[in-house]
Order: sequence, then C-alpha cells, then structure tokens
Amino acid sequence: MRSWTTDATEDGNSISYWKEAICEAIFELDFQSADAAMQARLSQHDLGLIKLSDVSISTAHRVERSHQAAARDNVPMFNLNFIRHGQWQVNHCGKSEIIGSGDLVLLDSRRPYSVLAEAGTSHVAVHLPGDWLRCWLPSPEEAVARPIGPSSPWYSTLTSTLAEVLQLHPEDSHMQAMCAQQIGGAMSLGFGDYARAPNSHAQGIYRRIVANIRARFFDHALDAKAVAGEVHISPRYLHKILAQQGTTFLRALYLVRLEQARIMLENPQFTDLSVSEIGWRCGFCDPSHFSRRFKMHFGHPPGACRFAALN
Repeated sequence: MRSWTTDATEDGNSISYWKEAICEAIFELDFQSADAAMQARLSQHDLGLIKLSDVSISTAHRVERSHQAAARDNVPMFNLNFIRHGQWQVNHCGKSEIIGSGDLVLLDSRRPYSVLAEAGTSHVAVHLPGDWLRCWLPSPEEAVARPIGPSSPWYSTLTSTLAEVLQLHPEDSHMQAMCAQQIGGAMSLGFGDYARAPNSHAQGIYRRIVANIRARFFDHALDAKAVAGEVHISPRYLHKILAQQGTTFLRALYLVRLEQARIMLENPQFTDLSVSEIGWRCGFCDPSHFSRRFKMHFGHPPGACRFAALN
C-alpha cells in the first residue's frame, strides 16, 4: 500500500504537494482550493491491473481533467468513485450531476471533466484500465456520469465489495486478482442497466458478442462463426460490428482468455496444474502459442507470472 498526506508539508505548500500527489497516484489532474492550510490524505491499494484509492480532503475544492491532459494520456482509464462523505457536483460528457454521500459515479479519463466538492469529503476511487473494464461492461462509456445510489439494483453488492477490499489490504497476488474479479463482477451487476442500454442496434449486438465470448472462452472450438450463430447474425456482420468498435474477434477472445489464465496462474489453488494445463483450460490448444500470446500481452511468459506470484 502507498500513501500520500499533507501532514508533513510546510505551511503554504499543501496545495502544490497535493497536485503532485494526485497526478502520481491517479493521472494528470488540476487541483484548486482556496485554503492553503488544507489537509488531505490518499492511501492506495494495489490489486494488480486495477488500483483502489481511499481519499479524504478537508476543504472545498475543484478537480479538473482538461482537454490537454486527456489528449496527452496514452492509457485510457476509468475511475469509479464511491462518495463516502460529502457531496460532489460533476460536469462530464455533457451532464451535470450532484453526487451525494453514498452515491457512485464512473468517470472517463479520455474526456475532460470537472468536480466541485464541498469541505470534508471522502471517497474511494477505483482506477480501471479501459481494456480490463470492457471485459465486464461492453460499453462503459454509456455508464459514465450516471449516479448509482442506494435505490439502484445491486448497489449493496458493489459498495460492500469495495468496503471489504479496503479492510482486507490484500498483498498476495492471487488475492489481488480475486478482489479485482469481485469488483468487476459487482460493476457488471451494478452498472448493467446503463451498460446494456444500447444507443444503436449495432452496439446492442456488440454487447451480445462480447457476452457470448466471455461465457464460452474455454471452448477450444470457439470461432467467429460459432459466436455469430449464437448471436443470430452472419460471420461477416460479426466482423463488421467488431471493427466498428475498434477490435477483432481474435483480439476480443484472447483478451478474455489471457486474463483468466493470469488469474489462475497467480492463484495457489491451481499450483498442482501445469502452466500448459492452465493454458488448455483457458482455450489454448498449443502450449507454445499460449506462452507467446501471454508474453506479448503481459510482457513476460506465464511461468514467470506463476513464479513471481508464489515466491
């Protein structure tokens, strides 16, 4: 766990320190406050591909993600924010929403936004890579800037999952991966109504394609023709829909298979299985192909992933 706090800063330096802290911990943001003696702290938990930050700020403030900052960032990220105390006014993607204590809201780092927060706010921010989030929400852009409150379906599941992860302080990589999976599943349930509400017929079909891949990724015979048949479209139209979303069938399939393989490799419950067997269970028929794909995606071979997790 990493931490940042203004407690040790000299008088008058709290704001400049905090600007640097949030840019390091989250991504490039501008921070403004009228109180030079503000107090703030951030504790960040590493969950592998995702990170979870517990943040509290004593004074009223404004946080802004500018057009320029969004353009400079090459890694698309989403932030899921759970407001534990206080109130935010969020301006994002043409929406202006009041996010109160107990509410959740998803923000997209590729698009500018601003947050006006009252004094004494605290929140939990979950930093989510775009590719990872799309394994759980086929179109997360549709859930952006839409408040999720206590009356929303699956709200308790999502908020209790975040609270449990904060209390656990997971250190083992297999626990981190399992916590990340829990958060992904809870988000899929909690934001499902938004993420499944299609803006177009094509987007609705895209969601069905991705859902079918996730449900059948372990099937060695799974191909575009089989998925197209399940979705009741032609293979040619399936490829067209995926191309419109900036991906291909193989890329979407391998993304799901490789992420599941990584989770199994890092989990001590699967230590009796060979690396090749795990690759097989995740849909890879050829061990060498599995190893090449894994290294291309994660930067190291699957055996190194297992060794690092278990030693």
